[in-house]
Amino acid sequence: MKVVLSILLNLSVLYFIKAQDCTIQLSGKISDPHHELSLEFASVYIEETGQYGETDSSGNYQIHQICPGDYHLTIRHIGCETKSLFLRLTESKIVNIEMEHHAYYLQSVTVEDHKNRNESSTQNTLKTIELFKDSGKPLSSILENISGVYSIKNGSGISKPVIHGLTGNRVSILNNGVLQAGQQWGADHAPEIDPLSAQQITVIKGVDAIPYGGNSLGGIILTESGPVDRDPHIHGSTLVHYQSNGQLVYSGIRMEQARVKYDWRITGSVKISGDHKSPDYYLTNTGNRELGSSAEWIRNIHNVKQHKIYYSFFYSEPGILRGSHIGNLTDLETAIRAETPFFTKDHFSYRIESPRQQIEHHLLKWNYQQNDSNKLLEIQASSQLNHRKEFDVRRGSRSDIPALDLLLQSYSLDIKQRYLFTKDVLYYGLQSKFNVNHNQAGTGILPLIPDYNLFNAAAFANWKHPWSNTILELGARYDLIHQQAHPYSISLPRTILNEAATYHNVSTAIGIRKKMLETWEIRLNIGYTKRSPEINERYSFGLHQAVAGIEEGTRSLVAENSLKAILTQSINVTEHFNLEWSSYSQYIQDFIFLEPQQELRLTIRGAFPLFIYKQTNAVISGMDFLGRCEFARNWQLHVQAAILKGVDLNQKNSLVAMPPNNISTSLSYQLIDFWKLKNLKIVVQAKQVFKSNVKGNRQEFLPAPEGYFLLNPSIETEFKGFSKNFKLQLLIENALNTSYRDYLNRLRYFADEEGLSLNFNLKMNF
Repeated sequence: MKVVLSILLNLSVLYFIKAQDCTIQLSGKISDPHHELSLEFASVYIEETGQYGETDSSGNYQIHQICPGDYHLTIRHIGCETKSLFLRLTESKIVNIEMEHHAYYLQSVTVEDHKNRNESSTQNTLKTIELFKDSGKPLSSILENISGVYSIKNGSGISKPVIHGLTGNRVSILNNGVLQAGQQWGADHAPEIDPLSAQQITVIKGVDAIPYGGNSLGGIILTESGPVDRDPHIHGSTLVHYQSNGQLVYSGIRMEQARVKYDWRITGSVKISGDHKSPDYYLTNTGNRELGSSAEWIRNIHNVKQHKIYYSFFYSEPGILRGSHIGNLTDLETAIRAETPFFTKDHFSYRIESPRQQIEHHLLKWNYQQNDSNKLLEIQASSQLNHRKEFDVRRGSRSDIPALDLLLQSYSLDIKQRYLFTKDVLYYGLQSKFNVNHNQAGTGILPLIPDYNLFNAAAFANWKHPWSNTILELGARYDLIHQQAHPYSISLPRTILNEAATYHNVSTAIGIRKKMLETWEIRLNIGYTKRSPEINERYSFGLHQAVAGIEEGTRSLVAENSLKAILTQSINVTEHFNLEWSSYSQYIQDFIFLEPQQELRLTIRGAFPLFIYKQTNAVISGMDFLGRCEFARNWQLHVQAAILKGVDLNQKNSLVAMPPNNISTSLSYQLIDFWKLKNLKIVVQAKQVFKSNVKGNRQEFLPAPEGYFLLNPSIETEFKGFSKNFKLQLLIENALNTSYRDYLNRLRYFADEEGLSLNFNLKMNF
């Protein structure tokens, strides 16, 4: 009886399938949106049926005899990130698909789910494919994939981005549309952002920085979660990353769904690492613990109104190289010149002891958008809580009591509107921000920076006018900044003072984008920015333990005035050969910098070098270069380079802490199909960092280290298993196990950089 029922059931299913009208045709064109190129030999695969099509020389594809139903498409092309698409087919349909032909491209960026129409500035964006390769790494290390971006580091696990020689308060980071509020003034204060929460990360260098912040002399970094795919099913991905150096383990998950009335997305990650290792010794106490999570809820009303609520949490506990904290002046001078750091152990450990940090960051955002036919209204309110603790090596079993304990609260409200006229675009808005920073009691030490309140009110406007093959942009911004600080007096006995300062900052910019020929385009940006000194630059007073130095502010500092010009040229010689380079020069009057002194100071907490905030007139200029060449069908060559020079005009010498010149080349070979593997790709990357060109400057404790060469081969592929799609990458970093020191690592005085590391990345899409 069971056999008969099974046969009848199978026959009924076959009859139902046969009875369907399986005559639907799916067709369309696949192209690169940024170079307007048709992509040949791209494959379109229907997961549910196994049917597929391939594009011809014009980028067109066709798939025939499809039954009505819901389908998931997988689109692949050499040099592109694999793309997934959900379709509900009831009749024949034309679906045109855009695929990024580069992991990193210029100009286009999505902000808050609507296209940014400012097109004259230089912008660089990293997409999901690059974020996967660097999963488990901090944000600034990921951004080094962009030419002109470097990292200033504090050991193995702490780093922050440097754009065109500028970092810290001069580089603003937007975490999902919210200006990140943390203790970003320190070289050791890495951005409190989990890269897993972002689908793309963009660096803006030009007029587009006007709406985001008046103090952004270096540039803007946007981390964006992106829109939720229009798919009613729950989809997502899980990541597992292992790194042999430091025995780092990272795991993350991302899930999302587009429902009828609302969309949602959640992410979560955890990372643990232990002592990293140079080629010759362990870097004792350089482990880290990290937790990250985010949740997003989006409500669309008739495709006209949108409410979005976003929350993120980030926790980090990095250790600081033990050998950077020395007890007396004689030992400090010896340690700076020693081959092996003091307190170096001969074995690996996950244990984190003082000196160390604990950072906790919360962000909550509400965003409202109303999109009419010719205008877009956006209202956004946010709050942030940042709690930072720094633990020093202290006597009498007091190392578990923080030496620095800062609690920062930040609140902001933005109202923006964009008008679309026949040709012109006007974008303007009002912004306000209020920060409250308190030192928590119980440290037993005078605080490095004082308690303070900061109020910032701003107004901006951007106007764009296109004509013929030219686009002109004008931007202006005004910031009112009021600081109320409560520092301790410098003289004895110590008393708490009440000091206030008000600044009126103005920023203006002009951008021109012009298509000279069909294959040649230029973009020129010229901008003026006034930046007021930050609290730490005026009032720092004491040991900044995480960078192993004593920092002293200068209360008489005045605002910086910056004039910067960027000329970017793009040439598409052929569809397989592209060149792009940017030349820039920036004059900064009253440039604020942290000057190392020829003095090693002994305190009750040990001996440390001394740094003082000073001002000078400076010029920073350089060039960024990017080239791509595809030869044959499967080979690609990428070259990127950055050249930079900073000059102190007053002292007639080089600025310190400027990124060294560098060039990176990668050669890849890729196959779409190889046995049961998809998108098999073999990459060999070589990076040369040259010796810093600091000349005529006696401010450094040691001469700049020699240049170095790194070789990083990798292999990656995609495959299907257990009805899921997997992506696998094996990477060898510093394959030659080179011993070297990086000029922008604040702990280069004490230790070498990391040696050989084997990395394993596995991603499952579901």
